[in-house]
Amino acid sequence: MANVEKKTATKKTSQPSTLQLVVNAIEARKEPRGSSAAAIKKTLETMGVDTSAKRAFINSALKKGVEKGILKQVKGVGATGTFKIDTTKAKAAEKAKAQKEKEKARKAKALEKEKAKKAAAKAKKAAAKAKKTSQKTKTKKPSQTKKKSAGTSTKKAAAVKKASKPKKTVKPKKTSKPTAKKSAGKKPAKS
Repeated sequence: MANVEKKTATKKTSQPSTLQLVVNAIEARKEPRGSSAAAIKKTLETMGVDTSAKRAFINSALKKGVEKGILKQVKGVGATGTFKIDTTKAKAAEKAKAQKEKEKARKAKALEKEKAKKAAAKAKKAAAKAKKTSQKTKTKKPSQTKKKSAGTSTKKAAAVKKASKPKKTVKPKKTSKPTAKKSAGKKPAKS
């Protein structure tokens, strides 16, 4: 048998990502010109993050924030320099996320409607099937009653035959009206 690898689901922690921590630190500083990398790390320490152990993660979070458009690098290169939150791109990203959620909700609603429609169709088919079976049982019952009253059934059949033939209606004869002969134009007399 072939070896089948099972994918293990990664557990999501309740802690925010490092990038989110960096964004929170920049928001907490409230500096209009941006916060330096060193100032961000000091703010993270006051928030209870061990910056010496997570230095590489913080630096990569700063770089990824710039790449994704969440952060704007005012000065410097890489993970050094001054950073501030890029509000224009953040708003655009937030709008795109809201649009995706709206689209997802619309698809879920459409799927729910489709399921309800299918369920209604199944119920309709089941009702039609039940109606057919009840009609079959009804047709069997009259055959049993015919045996009991054979004499009356022949009289009814004769009445039905008479009723089914259309009666001939007598049309009155048309009386022909005498028509006056039209005289052709006067002919000159021959001499």
